[in-house]
Amino acid sequence: MSPSTEQQAIIAAFLAGADLAVQAGAGTGKSTTLAFIAAAAQMYRPTTTAWYITFNKRNAEEVGATFADFGLTNARASTAHALAYRGCRTNPALTHMVDHLNRDSMPIRAEMKHLGIAKASRCLRATVEFNPNTNAYTRIEIPNYSLPFGAQRRFLTLTRDTVKLFCQSASPTMTEDHVPYLGELEPALRPLVRAALLESAQALWAELTSPHGQLKTSHDHYLKAWALTSPQIGSDGDVVLYDEAQDANGVMAGLVLAQRGRVQLVLCGDPFQELYSFTGSIDAMQGFSAQQGVVTLPLRESRRFGPEIAAHANGILELLDPGHEVPMRLLGVGPADGHLRDVFDEHEAFGCDAVVCATNRQVVDAIVSHTRAGRRVYSTLDLQDLVSLARDVALVESGRADECAEPVLRRFTDLVSWREWLRSVPGVEEESLHATVTLVRTHGAEALEQLARTVVASRDMADVTVSTIHKAKGGTWERVHVLMGEVDIEDTAKLRMLYVAMTRARTLVLREVSFVSSEDAGQTKPAA
Repeated sequence: MSPSTEQQAIIAAFLAGADLAVQAGAGTGKSTTLAFIAAAAQMYRPTTTAWYITFNKRNAEEVGATFADFGLTNARASTAHALAYRGCRTNPALTHMVDHLNRDSMPIRAEMKHLGIAKASRCLRATVEFNPNTNAYTRIEIPNYSLPFGAQRRFLTLTRDTVKLFCQSASPTMTEDHVPYLGELEPALRPLVRAALLESAQALWAELTSPHGQLKTSHDHYLKAWALTSPQIGSDGDVVLYDEAQDANGVMAGLVLAQRGRVQLVLCGDPFQELYSFTGSIDAMQGFSAQQGVVTLPLRESRRFGPEIAAHANGILELLDPGHEVPMRLLGVGPADGHLRDVFDEHEAFGCDAVVCATNRQVVDAIVSHTRAGRRVYSTLDLQDLVSLARDVALVESGRADECAEPVLRRFTDLVSWREWLRSVPGVEEESLHATVTLVRTHGAEALEQLARTVVASRDMADVTVSTIHKAKGGTWERVHVLMGEVDIEDTAKLRMLYVAMTRARTLVLREVSFVSSEDAGQTKPAA
């Protein structure tokens, strides 16, 4: 395989020693480009190792396979967490961070007692007088009694979320900046609660990082603990290939960028494919490309699809970037007969190779409809996980939470705390689980188990793959049914999801989307 003109320019800039920001559009051969860079390093700098790092395990496996296809012996592909895990295992001061992953979660009331939440949370009901001119309190009265369970649990959730946001950040110390927004509290009370949450979160972090701590750690915890040791990636003169930089974990982005000067950096990503900002991810490309000496180069030629699909995708990019602050637009050089349709019938939809959905609920509904149509379905949504979770929900609601497989649900040893959690607004740490519990409570274990028996074990065995957009990213199919429902043309997160979904297809996109404007109820279609 010969590199394209754009790829040749990237290889030349790499060999010239530049740090690179590669803006790679959908289907433009990003993995191949990174392999070309590693191959150039192997040919012209035989002592150099290329370290490919990404957040997603599937991406690491696919790029690792591409490296193998190129016959590269100097390239290593790894997820950020795998790199951190190995770093903790080889550092005696950090081995407990990964050892404690296997612990059972402490029951919620026991954890509250262990962390002193009953006393710390009293500030939520404090009576205060605050002078904004002096930025100080003139009166603080904190209750001398414990608050109801729901209030204590909310304080614990905010404490955990503070630790999570700290772990996701590049910051070396935890500060009040990591405390979530306290919009539900009256403004005068927020500084007091913010300070109390910081103190509580610092105590939680000290417990998590102690070799003698009693709490279960998470992958975010050991990644942050490892990053705080300022580890070096590779040897001096190596190259670090940091992928999906538009959805970078803040802590890992900070660690990668700190290597600049001792290794050559190549950051690769597409700002229009940023999907995980809701998890706290950042666009590391933006700040990096603005640094002195960094060369920014595009990958615009998509061999995945042809000019019509590229034109429709560019129409979404115009909505996202009307001022062309990011000049990258796609050039479709793939199948010339590819096209997109907004009007189609059920028969055509059942002829697609993939259904790409915005939500898990849409995934389940699509599996049901395609199964009823006699199609063999593969899904990236693990239905057995849903079945297991539905059984756990049934155990909790029958007073047997201690038997649950899901560690978080084992905490709910009484139905009062369970019902409170179901009604609550979930914190950052439990938002996904909360939504999935709602889904499985709607369907029930029996219906989900029956559905799980109908799906096939692999994509190769299926007539159709049904996936969320997040899990479909990086995938390619001939014909794709995009199932998103309503999309506000001012909702940039939804528009990015739509752009990713539309660019999964080679020859046909069936787009089931209603474009609306938040300014009026009328339907508005994007420019092609």
